[in-house]
Amino acid sequence: MTTERKNTILAGITGAVFLLAFLVNDPFLLFESSYEKSKPLISSKADRVKRVTVQDGANKRIFTRTTEGWSLEIPGNAMGVQRADTGKVETGLKNLFEARRYQEVSSNKEKQGEYEVRDQDYQILLEGENGAKIAHLVLGKFSGSGNASFVRLGDETSVFAVKGFLRGDWNQDVDQYRDRAILRIAKENIKEIFVTGKNTFTLRADAKGILTLDPARATDKNRIATYTADLTDLNGVRFYKDAQMPPAYGKIKVVLNGNIAREIEFFGPTKDQEFVARGSDAAAPLTVPKSKVEALFPRADDLADKGGMPQLVPNK
Repeated sequence: MTTERKNTILAGITGAVFLLAFLVNDPFLLFESSYEKSKPLISSKADRVKRVTVQDGANKRIFTRTTEGWSLEIPGNAMGVQRADTGKVETGLKNLFEARRYQEVSSNKEKQGEYEVRDQDYQILLEGENGAKIAHLVLGKFSGSGNASFVRLGDETSVFAVKGFLRGDWNQDVDQYRDRAILRIAKENIKEIFVTGKNTFTLRADAKGILTLDPARATDKNRIATYTADLTDLNGVRFYKDAQMPPAYGKIKVVLNGNIAREIEFFGPTKDQEFVARGSDAAAPLTVPKSKVEALFPRADDLADKGGMPQLVPNK
């Protein structure tokens, strides 16, 4: 083979590689509108999905839609069925259903290894009612410099470059998919709040459902609104797995309509200046930032309305 012919072949290969990289990364967003308008990879809707099975080799995770959100199960794991982070699961599904068929990078089965979309690679199965198959996908690697990754439907050979890192939505540490809610209630349903520990006070709802301090005294409505917002949507940062709990700090008991009670015990601070919360609705103890806990245990005087108090004028 002549040197000239070798240079021609090399130039052709280089051009093909550059074109592929350009199509995948789309640095100038030339295909933005065309991508959004192209045919979706999955011809269904995310809200039809009732079960998601994720498998990476021997590791399997099963997400199941429930009346309260999503649950998470790892077959054979002692943790059993856990409440899942519904927002995280729904986001992962949304990204799958937004994937488009716009950029096909290969239909050659022999090249599937280059994109990590072989039959033995990262699998995800979407099922609907009664186990009906909605889609089976193989989620491939990230493209590198561009915001794209590779994906293949299990019953097709075509490999597509799609926006985002789809595998990254599902292959994080399992704790990232567990629900970290400590308390999640509607503030309109609160009848009483009992706070004991570092600071102690009681809030009771009147006939109109407005929470005020008990014994009755003028109460700062804005402070109470902030307080109940913090309390009724309380989430932990991470699961606390140390065997030894820090010292007890305080307890909050919330009584709802129908005399349904919810309790949260707080412990701490830890050596990292965090606190640990153990709630009746939480699957396991969770860490909470110090600032959040301090806001949940204010002094009763801090919740009182000082606007009506007489202003003291020093003697002249």
